[in-house]
Amino acid sequence: MITKNTSGFEWKNFLLAVLFFIAFWVSINNPISTLVTLGIVFGVIAIVQGIHALELYFEIRKSNDINPWYLILIGIIDSLVGFYLVFNPSISITFIPILFAVWFMIDSVMTILLAFRLKEVSNTWFWIRLLLGIIGVIVGLSLIGNILIALVSVTYLIAFYFLTAGVIKLIDAFV
Repeated sequence: MITKNTSGFEWKNFLLAVLFFIAFWVSINNPISTLVTLGIVFGVIAIVQGIHALELYFEIRKSNDINPWYLILIGIIDSLVGFYLVFNPSISITFIPILFAVWFMIDSVMTILLAFRLKEVSNTWFWIRLLLGIIGVIVGLSLIGNILIALVSVTYLIAFYFLTAGVIKLIDAFV
């Protein structure tokens, strides 16, 4: 249960707010460093996911008669991508913006496909969702076509997240 802060000030939230504001300032002023750091973090996550997929393969093989061979493939690919990102952090400068643009397009195509399921329920929401999906695909294509725009977009989105999280934690420190 969330309760009102009766002590008047909470140092942990204030400290978190300061750290988020510092992260905002660093990411806004050093977009390349932000992407490189994010690439290393993604690399470590991919390595852990790869190891987990391999462990899961052996657990399933031991307890069942099925052969989930795809887990070995996923585990190896995740681990290789992870090690590549960790040991070649400068590749993140182009990899992450492209990943962001592709993710943006896939999500927009899904929005378009889901719009057709809404057509029977609400014609207005169908058109709104369809239009937003088409705009998303166009934005995704423009991001892929211009990596510099994608690079700036990703770093500004990261910085904006840090800024909003900092404001929230600052409010939490006093409320």
